[in-house]
Amino acid sequence: MLFSSLDFFYFFIVYLLAWFLAPKKFKLTIIVLFSLFFYGYWNYYYSLFPVVLTLLAYICAFYINASSPYINRITLFLSIFLVSVPLIYFKYFNFIFNTNTVNLSLPLGISFITFTLISYIIDVSKKRYPIEKNFNILLGYILFFPQLIAGPILRPSELIPQLKNLPIVTNKMRILAITIFTIGLAKKLIFADQLAPYVDSVYASPTTALYHEWLIAIYGFSVQIYCDFSGYSDMAIGLALFFGIKLPINFDRPYLATTVPDIWRKWHITLSTWFRDYIYFPIAGRKTNIQLHFFAALFTMTVCGFWHGASWNFILWGFLNGLLVAITNLLRIKRIKIPFPTALKIFLTFHWWVFSTILFRSTDLSNAMDVCAQAINWSTFNIFALKEYIFPIILITIFFMSHYFDQFSRVEKITNQINKKYLFLFLLMIWIIAIVLGSSSEESEKFIYFDF
Repeated sequence: MLFSSLDFFYFFIVYLLAWFLAPKKFKLTIIVLFSLFFYGYWNYYYSLFPVVLTLLAYICAFYINASSPYINRITLFLSIFLVSVPLIYFKYFNFIFNTNTVNLSLPLGISFITFTLISYIIDVSKKRYPIEKNFNILLGYILFFPQLIAGPILRPSELIPQLKNLPIVTNKMRILAITIFTIGLAKKLIFADQLAPYVDSVYASPTTALYHEWLIAIYGFSVQIYCDFSGYSDMAIGLALFFGIKLPINFDRPYLATTVPDIWRKWHITLSTWFRDYIYFPIAGRKTNIQLHFFAALFTMTVCGFWHGASWNFILWGFLNGLLVAITNLLRIKRIKIPFPTALKIFLTFHWWVFSTILFRSTDLSNAMDVCAQAINWSTFNIFALKEYIFPIILITIFFMSHYFDQFSRVEKITNQINKKYLFLFLLMIWIIAIVLGSSSEESEKFIYFDF
């Protein structure tokens, strides 16, 4: 069930009625039951999958909490392994053992659910968060439907306290929530879904693509992947805020980053900080051991690439990002500054990202090599043929012209200052454009990160 679908609209109306009619003591039950339905709508065979994993983590946390420090470390390792078994089996078994034994569909959100549970287990083990004795609260933390399928990835401290004491919602919060949701909807239906066909056609047959088609595809995918995923995050944040629950910001204008580490601080922030806190720092520590920091960055980003997909192109994508992160960190530790203007840094960082996502978007390394080979195929460039691609060029141009303003604080400030009559007229116009374009698109099947 997609946030941008008519089915979700019906689901949300019923959820809204149940939420407002239910006494406060039953609101957590409303969250759990509707979230289970939301998850099971895709495949009811997997409906209890997150419940079983949450129960496992709930039990493991009690064992960890009651253990001595030495036993605690062993129990922590076993607990993380146990909650990760389904993820390893469904997503990585065929790749690791070079087989095609597992032909089952990947449960939606399995990576996000697993990482959220690992956050809870580790934070309890390290005494960063007290053990949660109420299983329904923990279940609400995992199942909360806005972030269930594709994040943001939440730490226990970011959601559990809000579920225990549901905030009072003001009209100001709801107006901001609707605005943020609308921005996410526009990103998905107006930008991501409309650019997808142009990207797909080149990656499906890269050897026959003309140079200008290749250019539109690689720049178009940088817009598509950002609008698709940040659009989902915006809609999730807006939905949660409508009921007073604040989710962490997941994107902060990543295409204005000046270094590769900077782009990862601005892209999928909750995942980047998860890898930083649970993999990078445990390896590197907080001291300036150059070799250890270099290895930690390389290892962490390679694991991040592998998390995105069980194939060599994702592993290479992660490794290359890790290499640049490690080199940049090394220069920072040695206090070596490269005297480039900020604009040039942004330009170079963005274009590294554009070309690295060829590995991300490709089906395998062979496909990536075919796409990369078109970079020198300048002879097929035809400036007059661009008139056939006016629509994607306009979309890409509008996106980059507006990216500077795509920031939560700016949206909040504008929403508070603008006349509400004009605001709602503008939002209505966005909804009409999004619905018209979305209804004619075949690409609104799912969000890209549903595959992860």
